[in-house]
Amino acid sequence: MVPDVIAIGNANVDIIMYVDKVPVEDEAVEAYDTIISAGGSASNYAVALSRLNVKSGFIGRIGSDSFGEFIKKEFEKEKVDISHLKIDSRYPTGKVFIIVTRDGIRRMIAYRGANAHISRDDLDEEYISKAKIVHAASIRKELAEDIAKIVSKYNVAFSYDPGSIVCKYDIKGFINIFKHVKILYLNLRELECLTGSRDPETASQLLKYGPKLVVVKMGSKGSYIVLSDARIRVPPYKPKQVVDTTGAGDVFAAALTASLLKGYSLWDSALFASVAAGIKVGRKGARNGIPYEQEVLSIFNELREKLSRGLILS
Repeated sequence: MVPDVIAIGNANVDIIMYVDKVPVEDEAVEAYDTIISAGGSASNYAVALSRLNVKSGFIGRIGSDSFGEFIKKEFEKEKVDISHLKIDSRYPTGKVFIIVTRDGIRRMIAYRGANAHISRDDLDEEYISKAKIVHAASIRKELAEDIAKIVSKYNVAFSYDPGSIVCKYDIKGFINIFKHVKILYLNLRELECLTGSRDPETASQLLKYGPKLVVVKMGSKGSYIVLSDARIRVPPYKPKQVVDTTGAGDVFAAALTASLLKGYSLWDSALFASVAAGIKVGRKGARNGIPYEQEVLSIFNELREKLSRGLILS
């Protein structure tokens, strides 16, 4: 299979504990539920695309262990191309311990393991050159620079979700990456690290460095998309109850990508992505909660109709 979109980044096992409160020092609390699932930002993105009927592939590393085998089988079940998933005999599979409270807020501790050793050698140029979009998430800055050079060489669109790494450098550290980026995803904390402000409009300052779109993910407040000649504020789709926000940003990015590839307008794509992310936060688990295309479409079509008739104010 030649994937339309290739995701590059982390493949983890998520160990999620659902608790009424976060323990303080020397305190033990009981979890009322727990989930063990495959995870990782780029992995979740690839799976979400597949569930939205877009052919996706994944480049990354897992360990030669039972956790790695579990991740591999999950990818295969989800029909994600893993012909370029490397099995690392030196380092174990990455793991993330996640604590989720009743309000859906998460706290994470990550052990990167094999993820930390994805290298330039793992980036097959022939494989990448055939994709329509390459998406990189939460990877080392040096690896992102390598990807940026390759996608530029083959004129492949580059989608980038840097994660918290942007807070370790100033904007000058990302100039060689951003100049090749088509879509840049940031949350409010990451935006503040780059611009000094959480005002989503300050994302416009980043356009001069290369990105064509900057998507600011604002959680329960929806999203704000900045282009050179337009601004789009997308209302959130709110489920009856927020259960778990883990993976919502990955689902949003994947749904935006999928709908743009299918020819939706940018506004409709953003609304579709908002619905997909909203469905996800109403469910437990980053991977388990990812919706399929038809269930997103049913809500999207209804919501779009209400918006067009002025029944919902954005």
